[in-house]
Parts: sequence; C-alpha cells; structure tokens
Amino acid sequence: MERRHITFIFLAASLLLTFNLLSNRNEPEEKPDDAREDIVEVDTDANAPNQAKPGDPAPEEDKVTYDRQFATLGSVNPEDGYRMLVTLDSQGASVHRVELSNPNFQSYEHDNDGGYLGQLAFDDTDGNGVKVNIIGPGTPAAQAVAKTEGVEGGLKAGDTIVAIGEDPISDIKTFKEAMRKTKPRGEIDVTVERPSSTEGEQPEKIVFTVALRKHPIEVIKPDVSTVTGPNGIPQEVVHPAAYLTTLAQIGSLTAREGNAQYKSLAEIKGLPSLIHSNWKTIPVSEDEVHFELTLFPSDLTQLGDNRKLRLVKKFKLTKVTEEMTDADGFHIDYDLEIHNESEEMLSVAYKQLGPTGLPLEGWWYAHKISHGFGTAGIRDVTWESEDGSDYKLFTVYDLVEQAQKEGADPQTPLYNLDSNVKTKYAGVDAQYFNSSLLLDHENSGSSIDLAEATGAPIAPIDESYEPKTDCTFTLQSRAYPIGGGDTVNQKFRIFAGPKKTDVLKHYGLGKVEYYGWFSPVSSILLVVLHALHSVFQSYGLAIIVLTLMVRGAMHPISRKQAKNMQIQQALAPEIKRISDQYKDDPEGRLKAQQDLFKKHNFNPVGGCLMMFIQLPIFLGLYRALAVDFQLRQAPLIPGLAWCSNLAAPDQLLYWANWMPEFLSRPTGFPSLGPYLNILPLVTVALFLVQQKMFMPPPQDEQQAMQQRIMTIMMIFMGVMFFKVPSGLCVYFITSSIWGIIERKLLPKPKNIPVVVEAKKEEIKQPKIRQAKKKK
Repeated sequence: MERRHITFIFLAASLLLTFNLLSNRNEPEEKPDDAREDIVEVDTDANAPNQAKPGDPAPEEDKVTYDRQFATLGSVNPEDGYRMLVTLDSQGASVHRVELSNPNFQSYEHDNDGGYLGQLAFDDTDGNGVKVNIIGPGTPAAQAVAKTEGVEGGLKAGDTIVAIGEDPISDIKTFKEAMRKTKPRGEIDVTVERPSSTEGEQPEKIVFTVALRKHPIEVIKPDVSTVTGPNGIPQEVVHPAAYLTTLAQIGSLTAREGNAQYKSLAEIKGLPSLIHSNWKTIPVSEDEVHFELTLFPSDLTQLGDNRKLRLVKKFKLTKVTEEMTDADGFHIDYDLEIHNESEEMLSVAYKQLGPTGLPLEGWWYAHKISHGFGTAGIRDVTWESEDGSDYKLFTVYDLVEQAQKEGADPQTPLYNLDSNVKTKYAGVDAQYFNSSLLLDHENSGSSIDLAEATGAPIAPIDESYEPKTDCTFTLQSRAYPIGGGDTVNQKFRIFAGPKKTDVLKHYGLGKVEYYGWFSPVSSILLVVLHALHSVFQSYGLAIIVLTLMVRGAMHPISRKQAKNMQIQQALAPEIKRISDQYKDDPEGRLKAQQDLFKKHNFNPVGGCLMMFIQLPIFLGLYRALAVDFQLRQAPLIPGLAWCSNLAAPDQLLYWANWMPEFLSRPTGFPSLGPYLNILPLVTVALFLVQQKMFMPPPQDEQQAMQQRIMTIMMIFMGVMFFKVPSGLCVYFITSSIWGIIERKLLPKPKNIPVVVEAKKEEIKQPKIRQAKKKK
C-alpha cells in the first residue's frame, strides 16, 4: 500500500513537470533560470582551477571564473624537434614568453644571473619558498634527476622550491640571489616540497640534481622597468603582455581612451576586461592550445536582452620536419575567432596588440641603421604593405616624441588608411631579433580589414635611456556585422626569431634587414664572408681575409692614391714657395702651380676621386659587419673569453667599479661604457700613424694648427668609436695595417725639387729691384 502511494506521487510529479515544460515552450519571454541560453559548458576535470564539479551548486548567473594558468608549446631542447619554447598565459590569452632552442642564440641579458634552470613563472609563498607554475619541456628543471628514491625525474608544476644547494629560499628575491652564485654548465641541488596526493598529509620533500645551462635568448618576455614613484622612491612597473586582444566596439559600445594608461589598452567600459581576465585554457594537443572567453547576456545588458559573444584564440606551433629548411619553424599559427551566439546580428571590432619585451642586448653600444637618415633605436616598430610597395620603420625616438606631445594623439599612424593599402605585417624590431604579426589575408574566413594601425610606447618611457622604451603596435579592425550564430575568423602568423637573411626572406620580412645605401655591395661581401667562414671556421679570420681581399682588389686605386699623396707631400715646400712668390698675383700663382703639377704628373683632386671610388665598397663592408647576425656570439679567437662576440665591443676589463661615473656610464658623452675595450685603442693609434705618414709637413703656423685640430678630431673619433662592435675594429685594424705597408713599399718620388732656406732670399729680390726702378 505504501509503495503504491509512492508510485502515484512520482507519476503526478512527472505529469506536472511535463505540463510546466510544455507551457514554458510557448512563452519564451519567461524562461526559468535552468533554461537560460548563457549557461557555460562546465568542464568536469577535477584538476581545473575554480571549475564547477559534479554535485557543486551552480554559481550565480551560471558563470565560471578561472585561475591564472600557463601552458607551453614546443621545447627549449633542439633535439626535441622545435625551434622554440612558447609559454602562453591565460591572463589576457597572451604570449608570455618565447625562448629559442638553438644553443647559438644564447642571451647576453642574463650574464650576471648565473645558470639557467628554466623560466618557471614563480609565485611567492609567504616566506616559504617559491611555487613553480609551469615547467617548460627541455629545460634543466624538466630534465632534473631525483636524488630521492622512488621519485620520477623532473620538477613539476605545483612544486615549491625551498632550497638551492645550501641556500634556503624564502621568496623570488632570495631565489635570484642564490642562482647568481651558480654557473652555466654547473650542477646544483634543488630541494622542493611537493604536495602529497593524500589529503591531509605533509608535503613531500624531494632533492633534485640539475645540470644548468646558459640562458637561451628570449625574443618575447614579461619585461619590467623601474620608474620614480610619487614620493621619489623607485618602483617596478610590469609591462603588458605580448599579443593581447580586446574589443574596440560591440554594437554602439566603444572603447574609451580614459579607461587605461595607454590608449592601446583602452577597453569598453562596463564589460569584463579581456586583457586582465583569465580566459578558459583548453589544451588541444602538445602543439596546440586554445583560450576562450564568453561575454554573457548579463555582461551585455547595455545592448539589450539575450546578447552573447564568445571569443576564441588558438595558438599552434609546428614541429620541425625533415622537409622543412633551417629557415622555417620560427612561427606560431594564431587564429582569432569571434562567435556571435545571439539570435540577432552584432557589430563587433577588435584590437590586436603586438609583441612586448624584445631583447635589449647591446642597448649601450648597438646602433641600428635607419632607412634614410638618422639612427634607429633598440625596439622600433615596422610595417609593410601586402604588395610590398611600401615599407616603414618607426624608430623609438619618433614614437616617444609623439607620445610626449601635449594635446596630441600619443599614437603614431603606421600608414594612411585612406589609401586602401592592405597590411602585410606589423612588427617590433630589435638589434638582432624580430617579432612580427603576419596577416593571412588569403586563408582568413573573413577579410582582415583594418580601421586603424598605430605604434606607441606600451610601458613607461625609460628614465635612464629613452631608446630602451618598450614600444609595440596596435591593429584595430573595422566593425564586422556578425549575424546570429555566425563567426568571424581571422588568421595570423606570429614570427619570433633571429634576423638572419634566409629566415627573414622565408617569412617575407626581407626588408627588415637593412644595410644602408650600399646594400648590394654589403650583400655580395657577406656571401664571401660566410664562404670564408665555412673554410676557416672562424669569423675573426674570415674578416681579416675578406679585408685583405677587398684591399687587394682595390690596390691599383689605393696605390695611385697613396702615390698621389706622397707627391703632394714632397711638393708641399715648392707649393708654399710659389704661394709666397705670387702672393699678390692669383693668376700667376695658379699658372705656376699648374705647371708644377703637370711637370710631376700630380692631380690635386686625384686623392679625393680615388676616395669616392672606394667609398661604396668600404662603407658597404662596414655596414655588412655592423648588421650581420652571424657575427653575434662569434669569437675572435675560439675558446678565449675576451672578444667572444664580434658583434659587441671586445670588453677586455670591467672598469665601472673604479672609473669615474661620467666615463663609465653606459650612455651619453663622453661616456666610454662600463668596459675597457682594447681594439678601438689599437684602431685609433693606427689611424694616427696613417695620418702622420700621409699628411705633408706643415709649412706655416696655420697648417700646423690645422693638423693639430685633425689629431684632436681623430682622438675625438676614437671616443665615439670606443663602443663599436669588435668585428668592425678587426676590419679597420687590418685595413690600416695594409695601408701602412702599402705606403712603406712605395718608392720615393724622383725629380722633386728641394726647397732650401736660401731660396727665400731669391723670392724677395725681384720685389726689391722693382721698388728701386719706381724710385
């Protein structure tokens, strides 16, 4: 009897529920909470942070928030088949870091940071160590060997590092201090606490042995700058992440400039921040990661009811195959999808930001060549049209100047949007590395149409040296009318790699590499230089041989120039005698000098003519050695720490600790930099020797003064020359020695009259006799 009652109640409840469902179908304007269209698909992965789990009550408005997560693509170990290790950040769905795996692309920015353990995205733990958030494949941390029995090798995300060797670790600061004591290619013990798999148990303490390496180059990294705070106290400012995306417009809502410190970061007021929110992380495979963020009807109430928008960012890294060339594999395929999950049309425009935190290596000595006149900076913005007809480089100097103008738009337009030009790519260019966003117009589901393309500083202007300011670009699309249930798909390719000629040409970035006005000459000379390197296996020796080859090929011209100057030097006393003799007779003086020059086969402009003929070759070689990526990390003498980078000064001795600050500071005049460099001193000494050999002896006080000024100018040039790359010094030293030997081997000119003091009286006699006749 009791069972029948239960059955009857159950059937009645079922009929009532069915009736309510049918009645709700006919009245869509009164949906119950459990039938809302903005319900998020819940991921039941128990390890996903802050995600709803079976049995948990539904959160308010059916939204799920996510903790910050990191994901990796590729590996920093080249044997794993990748050119790079990419770390992605769920905050803003951004590119957190890009490290190149080639061991020849090591970083100079970490020379004082000790060995490389891996970039582990630490969190502090209130004085109890540093928590590891991500372990990059191929890093020393991932390859660590456990000394504790029964434990697999490799640190893991969630571990807390509590000691490096004998040094206890309390926070990130003490971790960095301990790592500075280590050396690349050395071994250290790392002690971690790993959470127990059994609830309530104490963390397990594990000791690992880690073989450290040199730091790889980071093309993109989370950069930090130090600025003076309101009270004059220095404070650190973290720069925005790379390749952030936000919305510029939804329907009638637009981003307001006043909502952010930088116009590029302005977002739509009243909406969740796409830049600061944590997107949902969806690992697809070891080579692909997606991020999703949904704007629900409750977020879009300003536009009406039942509006819903979902954004997806897809990142995919290609593994290197045997069919790929050495120039391939330096890119990330990046798709941006905007899904209108409303029933009605939505007009949507997005803003895509560029890379940040490019390498600052060489900032105190490097000089990039700008298109046209002037010098480029350390981080400049580049842009090229799709048809290749237009290329522009916006130096950091220009971008900073525009940003500092009062009342003006702080952003610099990359091109005139009225010209109907399509963008091929926009990028940020450093001395030897580049990161660019290439627009895939052909394969995008919707045409990539831009309403605005600008460049500007994305961080505080560097107080110590303005050219170090972090700059990037912003591409803003036009407003796309997206129908209900439709999607806009924009395809891009993120390049992050070295400025090697073959690599840049492979990605259509050839114009980024610029050798100045004599680029064809530079290109030819570099082909020869690389061929010589393949023979001698030393770029130092290759530069010497190349310089000898160039000077040898130019020997007939330079010999004639030297001979011409030798004759001029020998004729100087006679020229002085003629000048004194015809002091009041310009025409007579000119005729006498012409007769003298003709008699001795001397061309007074011959030396200048020869110099102009040689200029394209010598300047082309100079530019080639200043720009060529291959010289980076190439030693003058293999195995010797001194002059181990031909693209940098030789850095014989670090003298900043005891030299006056105005001389040893990195930049400014008359700064010589923090290192004593010996090769520039040798170069200037040889220049002075050449000057003394080629210059005729002074014939009067005026000429003597001119020569003293030239000597001072030569020393002044040595100050300006003190921080040039050592490869250039090797070139100039070799060329100067050739010139000195060439001059020494020249036979002395014959039949040159010797002017003696007695001739001075002869010069005066005609004037005296003429005076007597007048009387």
